[in-house]
Amino acid sequence: MKMYLLLSVMLFIPVHSKIGFPKSMSMDIQFPPIISRPAGGIPVGHLRPLGFQRNPSGKVMNTLEMPHAHAFNIKYIKSNKPVAIREALTKQPILKDWENDQYLTNRYGDLNVTVTVKKERRAHEYTWMTMKKFLLDYLYEDWYLSTILPPEMAEELPMPGCLRCGTYRKRLQEAELWMSSGGTSSMLHSHEDHTLHCVLFGRKDFIVIESEHRKIFNYKEKYHNAGAGYSTIDMDFINMFQNSKISKTPWTYTTLTQGDCLFLPAGYMHQVRSYGRGISYTVLFSPSPEFDSSDCRVQVEKGKSSIPSLAEVEFVWTSKNGDRVLNVDKMTPQVLSHILDMLIRNKDKLYIEQFEHFYLDALQKAYSYPPATEAFAILTESTGKTFLTRTNLKNLKLEQLQRLCAVYNDAFLQTTLHKEEL
Repeated sequence: MKMYLLLSVMLFIPVHSKIGFPKSMSMDIQFPPIISRPAGGIPVGHLRPLGFQRNPSGKVMNTLEMPHAHAFNIKYIKSNKPVAIREALTKQPILKDWENDQYLTNRYGDLNVTVTVKKERRAHEYTWMTMKKFLLDYLYEDWYLSTILPPEMAEELPMPGCLRCGTYRKRLQEAELWMSSGGTSSMLHSHEDHTLHCVLFGRKDFIVIESEHRKIFNYKEKYHNAGAGYSTIDMDFINMFQNSKISKTPWTYTTLTQGDCLFLPAGYMHQVRSYGRGISYTVLFSPSPEFDSSDCRVQVEKGKSSIPSLAEVEFVWTSKNGDRVLNVDKMTPQVLSHILDMLIRNKDKLYIEQFEHFYLDALQKAYSYPPATEAFAILTESTGKTFLTRTNLKNLKLEQLQRLCAVYNDAFLQTTLHKEEL
């Protein structure tokens, strides 16, 4: 009888441990995959992941040390070549401290971050949660952290050496933090900005494809006239009867492990797969038609030897309570002019769609504001014009910039007053 009562009590005691098993942390995966030819006339790689349709053309170019800003621009940015930078991050305290989830929980557990929840084979849902919640469950749930880098965490992340001076140090768009327990697979996608992706822990495999092959992948632009976009094809189960040209599309590859970084020029398509407990971060920076490294010489003359963190540089976008927001308290003509120059990147025209995308992102938390077409008309001094040239941007009048600054500042002032009233 006593044993029966004991068992009954045990059955009704609340249990707070996780149900199920943690996901596999294995990093022993064959890549590139071994190609096999199926029988019965089925195309090679049918209903298989990207990469199984043909052998790669080769590896992404490698370099064994982090290049200086000037060499980085000449060898890779100017020549529009991806490059894997081996052992780019070495002897960094973060490689020891962040190895333990408890350290991250204790220091950053209260921060809000953006987490991607995989719902089905192709559907994803973004949600916000605390870092503590994510770290508690990510080993069991089908989650991965994909968030704009919180400023508090930026203090521990080193600024990559190739961006510590020169033009691109002044053209930093945003930094993003990635974390998972492995087994993730991204869409085939591209960015309108240059990307530097650095791995702190785990393994990441990259398939890289030149932008000229976009049509083959049913590519969809992020918005009209954007340099960014993604393939609408399921990269884990490619139907080769419908997408036969993929078998003739060249691709290159690379694998990153601890301390490695990958530079991807703007526009390059890529797919990423991760394995093991992985943490990495990306720095996105705007392309530029010109390059100036004179400030690099100043740094050498001043004898700067310490490695700056990402908290010591200015990004256009930052994180506030988990949200991606413009890193500006009050817009000024000087700041606005710089942002517009980064929006046009290294192109000849800034289209209204590009401006509208930025405008709506910048004011997403505002209570009310004029339509983007009205704001763009301030810059064009006319209605109906769909783009501004680089010369137009350089010749903008101070009064035009002030008027657009007022739109931004007034929108957020109204939002602040509205919240106070509530």
